[in-house]
Amino acid sequence: MEALPDATAFATKVQNTLIQYHSIDDDKWRVAKKTKDVTIWRKPSEEFNGYLIAVF
Repeated sequence: MEALPDATAFATKVQNTLIQYHSIDDDKWRVAKKTKDVTIWRKPSEEFNGYLIAVF
């Protein structure tokens, strides 16, 4: 099993990624599903195959 990376560096990378996700312009998101109580938005990921999901 591989050793874990430096925790501080890893935490900083995760923090920066989450800030980047939070800063994505609204026009980049598309509605995936909508109900009377919840709207699920998605956007193709630039980092992996699949989508980023946001639930509001």
